[in-house]
Amino acid sequence: MSEASDSAIRGQALNAMGVLVLSRQEHGEFVEIDPVPAWWKTVFGSAAEFRGRSPFLEDFAEGAAAEFWDSADEGEGTLPSGIWEETTGETVSGRYFFEAIAGRGSGGESFLMVMPADDRWQREQGFTQNAHDQSLGKRRLVKELEKKQILLQCIMHDLGNPLSTVLMNLQHIGRQLDDHDKVLRPAVRRAVVQAERQRELIRSIAQVFAADLVGASHSGDPGAEISVNLMSVAAETIAACAQAAAERGVTLCPFFSGRLFVVGEPLPLSRILENLLINAIRHSSQGGQVTIAFEEEERFAICRIEDGGPGIDESVIDRLFQPFSQGGDMPGQSGLGLYFCRMTIEMWGGSIVGSNRPEGGACFEFRLPLAISANASGKSNGEAETSS
Repeated sequence: MSEASDSAIRGQALNAMGVLVLSRQEHGEFVEIDPVPAWWKTVFGSAAEFRGRSPFLEDFAEGAAAEFWDSADEGEGTLPSGIWEETTGETVSGRYFFEAIAGRGSGGESFLMVMPADDRWQREQGFTQNAHDQSLGKRRLVKELEKKQILLQCIMHDLGNPLSTVLMNLQHIGRQLDDHDKVLRPAVRRAVVQAERQRELIRSIAQVFAADLVGASHSGDPGAEISVNLMSVAAETIAACAQAAAERGVTLCPFFSGRLFVVGEPLPLSRILENLLINAIRHSSQGGQVTIAFEEEERFAICRIEDGGPGIDESVIDRLFQPFSQGGDMPGQSGLGLYFCRMTIEMWGGSIVGSNRPEGGACFEFRLPLAISANASGKSNGEAETSS
């Protein structure tokens, strides 16, 4: 290939990229190398005029670039100027962005390339703006989380203090009662048990909501497997809900299987089952029934609670497990029960869904991972050894 054709190819390539090349002469002057882009004449004029029109390019060419060209280091190399802005009144926007590169060829020749950088500037600005927005959003989120954590602590404090007073007085009353009091003493004992249970539930709810705020998957030791017998907790919870079902004329129909150990803890699991059962009872008509079924599927235990009520309102089914979401007009409901269920179950690595049954009524199904070690030994890690 001849030198002329090689030069023509280079010229076509530079023209396609919109790059101007200035060849630096012995006395520091510059000569334009064809082809010369139209924007060069519009913004900078010519090789003789660009110093007067662009202080930035003049400073770069006579400062950092000149030092680079005149340095003792031999061989090829480049020195970028970075992006700068030029303004002119000849376009609607009047703004251009450029970048210059001082170079040294293999033969020792010095050159200066100038090229438009509008697209690159916009991309860099977009990256910078995006990083700034993300940083700002993160700071706002941290502040919001701090406010919510403080509010949560205040709520738990205000709930816990009166309950502690009630519990203390109940215990005091119990100590004053005669052992032979067959009426008040058992009633006080039941009240103490329920008060202690409520206190533990408040602590449990606080832990779950705090985990939601910080995005934690589990607040305990990730290497420790917490396990509980789902059948045992379910039996106790169903028995506790039997009175509420009887008052509404609803029959509870559990279908138990054998021991089934799952990842979880007794008190929060009992609260989950209680929430789902009370919801089913509340939305069932008199004479209806609520079925509670259990099964094992691969590495998960499944609990399914079904009722024969009106079902879930389609307008709320997509946000059923969000905080303060309510699926009906039942008074006195906070809209936090199902949210608590979802947060706790997901914290244990499970899932929960709600749907409408084809024959009518609602179905809530949750899955929890099987506790492998507990199922192998037949004992949960919280279950004490007993001797026969």
